[in-house]
Amino acid sequence: MVYILTLKQDAFILDLFYAGVCLRKITRLFRSNYGFPISAATIFRRILHWVPKADEALSYYLERGELGEFRFGDIWEIDETYLKLKKGELALIIVRDLKTGFDLGTNITYPVTAEAVKVALENAKATAKKCPLELRCDGLSVYDAPVKEVFENSTILSVHKRIKKAGQNQAIEGHNGGFKGRFNAMKSIHSGEKSPIIIKGWVLDYNWVNLSPGLCDMTPAEVATERKSIDGNHSWLTLLELAVRYSKEVLSSREPDRRFNGEEKRRGQSLLDPFLS
Repeated sequence: MVYILTLKQDAFILDLFYAGVCLRKITRLFRSNYGFPISAATIFRRILHWVPKADEALSYYLERGELGEFRFGDIWEIDETYLKLKKGELALIIVRDLKTGFDLGTNITYPVTAEAVKVALENAKATAKKCPLELRCDGLSVYDAPVKEVFENSTILSVHKRIKKAGQNQAIEGHNGGFKGRFNAMKSIHSGEKSPIIIKGWVLDYNWVNLSPGLCDMTPAEVATERKSIDGNHSWLTLLELAVRYSKEVLSSREPDRRFNGEEKRRGQSLLDPFLS
C-alpha cells in the first residue's frame, strides 16, 4: 500500500533525523505517532526530496530580503572539516558569523583548494551582503588569495588557535566537531551523491530550526534578526511551508514542470513561516 505523506509528517521525519535519531528508530516513532508503517528507505527519500527544495526557497527569499532584516557581525570564522565516506572523503568549508553563530556560506568539496574556498567566501558575502572586518582561520595557506580576491583587501585574515591545539581556531571547531560526530554516526548512508544533500540539510537545521543553549535558546537566524519566532514553532514544518510557497509563487510561473507533486493540496492547516511576518 502506498501512503501519501503530509507536510507535517515529512517535517516530523526531518526534525527527528537532524536531531540525531537513526532511521530505524524514526520508523518506529513514525508508526507510533501516525498509525501506519513506512520504511527506512522511504524516510531517507523524503529527506533527499525536501532538503534541496527548502534550501532553494530560503536562498531566494533571503536574497530578496523577505526573511527579516539580518544584522551580522564584523568578525567571521572560516574552517574546513573532513568527512569520511564509504569510498573516499569530502571536505566541508564553513564560513560562520562569530556574533550570531549563523553559517553564512559553505562549500562541499575535495580537496580544499583556493577555488573551493573562494566559493564558500562568495556564498557568505552574498548572504551577509557585506564583507567582514576580520576573518579568523587556523592558518591554512590556501585561504590567503581567495580572501583578498573576494573581500578586496577590506578584511584582515587572522590566525586564531587554541593553546597547545595546533590547527584549532576557537569557536568554530566545536561547531564543526558537533556536525562531524553526527555525520560519522550515519555511516550506512554515506555516498558522494547523497552526502552533500544531508550536509545542506544539517546547515539549514542549524541556522533555522535547532535552538542553541549558547544563544539563549534561540536559533542563529533569530539572533541575526534580533527577534523570536512569532509562533514559537521551531520545526522543519516552517521550512517546508516556505518551500511550498516558493513553488507556487516562483517555480509555477517560471517552470511549470518543476512544480511539487501536489504537496500544496495536502498541506492541511497552514503555518506561516515566522520570518515572513
